[in-house]
Amino acid sequence: METWNPEKAASWNQAPKLHYCLDYDRRKAELLVTRLEAVTSDHDGGCDCYVQGSVANRTGSVEAQTALRKRQLLTTWEEGLVLPLAEEELPTATLTLTLRTCDRFSRHSVSGELRLGLDGVSVPLGAAQWGELKTSAKEPSAGAGEVLLSISYLPAANRLLVVLIKAKNLHSSQARELLGKDVSVKVTLKHQAQKLKKKQTKRAKHKINPVWNEMIMFELPDHLLRASSVELEVLSQAEAGQSWALGHCSLGLHASGSERSHWEEMLKNPRRQIAMWHQLHL
Repeated sequence: METWNPEKAASWNQAPKLHYCLDYDRRKAELLVTRLEAVTSDHDGGCDCYVQGSVANRTGSVEAQTALRKRQLLTTWEEGLVLPLAEEELPTATLTLTLRTCDRFSRHSVSGELRLGLDGVSVPLGAAQWGELKTSAKEPSAGAGEVLLSISYLPAANRLLVVLIKAKNLHSSQARELLGKDVSVKVTLKHQAQKLKKKQTKRAKHKINPVWNEMIMFELPDHLLRASSVELEVLSQAEAGQSWALGHCSLGLHASGSERSHWEEMLKNPRRQIAMWHQLHL
């Protein structure tokens, strides 16, 4: 492994590299990952980045992650990762270090990951070194693409505003004959299991990465907001009137991940538009 040289950073654009040092605290039974630095090319996506570490043990797996740092050619974290791990499990355990980026719409993506055996031979404890990050086979997702939207609630007017901004990679799991068709988004407002109202955006050209920038407004009393949800269905439409569902997602407290956190952020910040990317499901 080589030490980092600023003059060589430009030649490392092919793949990001991660600097790390592994150590083990026998008294606390903890794996320590310190001296974390990442070298990335200046055209990598994401405004901020962080390092996530995970290791499997007898009870499952444990994870830890650094704080967000502004992504630069060389990004340095002051803190390290602490992962509980019994000493007798070290020889057979594998540590995965993942460099992730996060943009201003809270869209998290993987820049690369590094898998390390903890047998003390392939990766000596106490030795700082650089490793080249490999692109995860799991990302980008082979799902139905992603959609970017903002939501906000106006308490004085009892109005829920949903702005459909754009979508990305809608072709990933679709048949070739659907390419080039018009695409729209059907938005359904629900209270618990009851459908209150549904509206649909105008059709947008170019199905793979369509742009709408269209606001949809719903009248919704404040006391119904927490138990309500918004369902989105992206539709490909032909001139004859037929339509095909390309993917869907549902925002609300019933959901998990970004679909729940988006709704929670809206509840905590009335009158403020909160924008996030969401994975579409088939």
